[in-house]
Amino acid sequence: MKIKFRQSGGYAGLRIGCELDTNLLPPEEATKLQSLVEQSDIFPTKSDRSENTADLINYEITIETKEGTHQVTFDDLTLPENIIPLLDYLQDRAKPLR
Repeated sequence: MKIKFRQSGGYAGLRIGCELDTNLLPPEEATKLQSLVEQSDIFPTKSDRSENTADLINYEITIETKEGTHQVTFDDLTLPENIIPLLDYLQDRAKPLR
């Protein structure tokens, strides 16, 4: 499984992100990430973004599996609660983007 995470926006407009591949992670990290993805129930989830709101943080998560690719985008107001543990994990591994 490959995961691409991007976060942007907010007052400062900072952009952070990471790309993770469970095949390249240590086995315990790969298992943890797979578990977080499963618990998030992200695959049936559809993107949801607020309209006409400034300074919200935007999140984009793309997950590539053998079955295909699923991409979702959210902001601070539309982020589903069940995705927060996965988001926390990804944010901890994110680095500034150009």
